[in-house]
Amino acid sequence: MLLHVMKRTLAFFLLAVAPSLVTSLPAAEVKHPNILLILADDMGLDSVSALNDKLGLKTPSIDRLAREGMSFGDAHSTSGVCSPTRYSVLTGRYNWRSRLKRGIVGKWERPLIEPARLTLPGMLRKQGYDTACIGKWHLGWNWPKQGGGSTQRLGEIDFTAPIKGGPIDRGFDYYFGDDVPNWPPYVWRENDRLLGKITTRMKAGAMVGVSAGPAVADWDFRAVLSEYAKRCSGYIRERAKQRRPFFLYVPLPSPHTPIAPHKDFRGKTGVSEYADFLVQTDWVVGEIMRALKETGQADNTLVIFTCDNGTSPVANFAQLDAAGVHLNEHWRGWKADAYEGGHRVPFIVRWPGQIEAGSKSQQTITLADIMATCAEVVAHKLPANAAEDSVSLLPTLRGKSASGPLHEVVVHHSISGHFAVRKGKWKLLLCRGSGGWSPPRESAAAKRGLPPVQLYNLDDDPKETNNLQADYPEIVNQLTADLRRIVEQGRSTPGPKQPNHAAATWWPGLPWKKP
Repeated sequence: MLLHVMKRTLAFFLLAVAPSLVTSLPAAEVKHPNILLILADDMGLDSVSALNDKLGLKTPSIDRLAREGMSFGDAHSTSGVCSPTRYSVLTGRYNWRSRLKRGIVGKWERPLIEPARLTLPGMLRKQGYDTACIGKWHLGWNWPKQGGGSTQRLGEIDFTAPIKGGPIDRGFDYYFGDDVPNWPPYVWRENDRLLGKITTRMKAGAMVGVSAGPAVADWDFRAVLSEYAKRCSGYIRERAKQRRPFFLYVPLPSPHTPIAPHKDFRGKTGVSEYADFLVQTDWVVGEIMRALKETGQADNTLVIFTCDNGTSPVANFAQLDAAGVHLNEHWRGWKADAYEGGHRVPFIVRWPGQIEAGSKSQQTITLADIMATCAEVVAHKLPANAAEDSVSLLPTLRGKSASGPLHEVVVHHSISGHFAVRKGKWKLLLCRGSGGWSPPRESAAAKRGLPPVQLYNLDDDPKETNNLQADYPEIVNQLTADLRRIVEQGRSTPGPKQPNHAAATWWPGLPWKKP
């Protein structure tokens, strides 16, 4: 593995310093399309002006993707928060089948993706792709311990040693980025090494949401997003000279905290720094697409734009609403919730010649579906113990009408580990309140004596205001049984039964201690 990574890194370096040594090849010689996956951070469906005519801001680059491809109106992250969804994106599996039954991966926590599990980049690499991740990781690392081994204790970490268990040990040939934009260490990483020397300590609250911890002396939060734009564009421009197709995963750190628009974007909207940061996020998408177009690769690249969960309340909805910017116009709740606002996200796919421009779909899908979709694109047969919750969207993308829903049942998950089950127009929440951060939180809902479950008809009540659980007990029972079956089968797709972490079977509503 180490030799493989060294070869890939050397090849990338040579391309960067000696592009004249590589001969450009016509697009017809590339067997499979390039695949570009952009995953924004804390950006719900209403954050895209093409999908929300009351947004009050413009996102022209993302809007263009919608005009030139297919947009989904009923797409969902698999969790209301960050790292659980990232697990699902890269494995095609619900995060709660792993050890992560609630919450997120902690600052110094070990890797969440199991070493033997087939990942999206690992699958594409088997099909001849070069794979790169440029952006936020947040799926854990094996931090090197002073004197050998690994540790989850900050005081024991050797920041000069290789850091294992990250992107290049989970299917990527190349990695550049950071972990979480408001978490230490504040330093760039390339492959399995830190690029700078830790010489200082970032103070807590240096910007809103920033945690204290080790840092390089010149770390600049406002330069992070622009650096990603430059790195992604550079990677794409160099790939035009290569024979092999590429998979580029771009997990952006925005508009997550710290709200840190570059100086070129501060004040651009005249609304707030959050609005400026959202506009800069759209600009990054435009820069990446410009690199594809200028290198002649746009027509041979399947582009997916989506997000890891709904918009964070850090956006300050009241301030934005007062300024005419409406980020939670259509759905109840926000990031972390089991309510729709926690997990209904933009999902746009562009692939010229394969997807009709300006097309739309109302199929209920999840971000776990990306893996099976890419597998069908490259004709890779997934094994029974991979992508257990992933359904291919390729027929839908090509305009083929399905006889029914792609998913019989879709499962949602909140930050506190509360489940919600979606089946057609019906949605069952196994919680008294939001299951997350929006009111009512669970403790407040319990004090108010709210029922232990909620049932909504999303066709009639998309904002989840009228709890019908007492009127339709048979539907509550059916959806609960559906969830139990999906949990115990270890999969929600056809195939042989698979194990969950620690052989866990039925835990919704039961105490669960994180291993």
